[in-house]
Amino acid sequence: MSNVRIWEPELGQPFVLAGRRVDPAAQIIVSANSTVEVEPRVMAVLIALAQRQGGTVRRQELIDRVWNGAPGADQSLNNAISLLRRALEDTNADRRLIQTIPKQGYRLCAPVEPEAETRAGATATPPAAERNIEPAQSLKVRALAGRWRGAVLASILAVLVTAAGAIAFFQRQPTNETANADNSAELDPNTIAVLPFVNMSAEPDNVYFSDGLAEEILHALSQIDSLSVASRTDSFQYRDSKASVTEIAQRLRVANVLEGSVRREGDRLRVTAQLISASSGAHLWSSTYDRDADDILAIQQDIAVNIAGALVDKISETERNYLTTLPTENFEAYEQYLIGKHELRKWTPEGNRRSIDFFQRAVALDPEFAEARLAMGRAYYFAGTHYGWMTPAEAIPKVKASLVYGVSATNPVTRASALSVYGDVLAWNDRDWPGALAAYERAFELSGTPPLGYALTNSIVGNHDVAIRILKILLQDGAGDIGINSDIGIRNNLAWAYFNARRYDDAMREASAVLSEDPAFADGYRVLGRAQLLLGQTDEAIESFLNAARLMDGTPVAKSDLAVAMAQAGRETEAHAILDELLKAEIYVPAPLIAQIYANLGEHDEAFVWLEKGVEDRARGVIFLKINPLYDLIRDDARFSGLLLQLNLNS
Repeated sequence: MSNVRIWEPELGQPFVLAGRRVDPAAQIIVSANSTVEVEPRVMAVLIALAQRQGGTVRRQELIDRVWNGAPGADQSLNNAISLLRRALEDTNADRRLIQTIPKQGYRLCAPVEPEAETRAGATATPPAAERNIEPAQSLKVRALAGRWRGAVLASILAVLVTAAGAIAFFQRQPTNETANADNSAELDPNTIAVLPFVNMSAEPDNVYFSDGLAEEILHALSQIDSLSVASRTDSFQYRDSKASVTEIAQRLRVANVLEGSVRREGDRLRVTAQLISASSGAHLWSSTYDRDADDILAIQQDIAVNIAGALVDKISETERNYLTTLPTENFEAYEQYLIGKHELRKWTPEGNRRSIDFFQRAVALDPEFAEARLAMGRAYYFAGTHYGWMTPAEAIPKVKASLVYGVSATNPVTRASALSVYGDVLAWNDRDWPGALAAYERAFELSGTPPLGYALTNSIVGNHDVAIRILKILLQDGAGDIGINSDIGIRNNLAWAYFNARRYDDAMREASAVLSEDPAFADGYRVLGRAQLLLGQTDEAIESFLNAARLMDGTPVAKSDLAVAMAQAGRETEAHAILDELLKAEIYVPAPLIAQIYANLGEHDEAFVWLEKGVEDRARGVIFLKINPLYDLIRDDARFSGLLLQLNLNS
């Protein structure tokens, strides 16, 4: 006989469970001293259990309801139940809140009650962006993004709706306050941080090699659903740290730490690695490899497989295939690929050029090396922007050629990278915003990490809160997109997102943090200068743009920014001198760089001539037209609306 229920929650209606306030629309579970954000499908599972309070909900019913019966959802349900138990602090053996009914499903044991304030007409919980809830810990949990359709989703969890109609969802972790309050609680045994491997080689430049080894292991482990892996951002901050393994683990909220070292001497390699339990300090696994350098991929694979075996009871066939499939069997190709990534992460024109050279060598050595081809495609794309030296017409065919080897890859992360690059092409070249967002969301589903382009595209169409949230997730969970986006690059993009949202103080804060970490990061000076300019700090902006021009060796984009600042400072003669130099340049100068100078000199007709040229040439800079405040002087002109219409940015 089923339990008699006095009250059951409507879809999306807040309720009280075991002394905690559950707000489905805001995706939070609030207790007396903590606020925990949960991923939409996790919340959907909780609602399904709450509506059957006291009764058993079969596993297949949950899979059909929340995942539409998708293949592989069985493991996703296991993860959702685990996350719910952690959010509800239901981690004891007796499972007092969520009970597993063997071979059937799950039952919610605690009573579900209405929230008195909500029923009395209290104000609903504000959106996450307004509450400014931040992820507290950077454990890599299987995040999902997608275009879920149907009544369940529409009624429960519409969190971030883009201008194109896409709905994006992000896994969130407890707030910082929660993490600090829970510092003494037992750590999840399936959590791990991979620290940067120490470069013991005589050549300091070999750090790309030791870092590459640690990163690839981290990426491999993060593909295992039942493992939570601290992000590269968090783990790599402990490079050269004097803190003990136990202290690092406590700060990162992980139960295990992998550390190691790499010594390379000529063609010989010595790699040590040890998995350490944070609570006991015991070595759960360790090994030393004395091998030829070209065995690095086998070493990397062996370490990942052994770590997974030490921490996880069962690995799925898909996960095992990922761990044991090598991206290439050619060591020289792999090394060229690592160096190429290292160069591309600098995000300078010269670094971009060098990265393409290294990726080309990698592909020449192994034509089937999909990751190298995709990385080269990404490099070519930026070569065709105002950061590079090629026209879009020259660059885009090379980008598209790189996709052929990625979309058919068996590795889901490689496919995700291909979809990410494809999304960039759809957004930045084709101006197909819904198509681009769909490609990014599919990439997000496959890899568990949102692509950087997903944030940029949301910013371009005006979804600033969404863009900022994605970038914060990337900072917490580590950079995706074939591992070429450095942490500092992600933070700099966050500064740009704040600038695009006209939050200039926040943009200055993030840009200053970038430059504090790397004073030679040229693009940091660009966004800092832009924010200073819009805050009326013209002299400071000019100084920032001069620094950018110095570090970027006088590239057109740096000179254009400087000319705009000169124009706003009333130094029109100097602005015109820079403009004339750009007009006479023999290298490719994207049309929007000319247009923004004319606009700020008050020569509006010329500005529109060059903007029209930019649209025709498919210059990347024009896609920021809707949000770029440097064009505010001509925004009310009817021709401006016409340009937005051509760019599909009119709505």
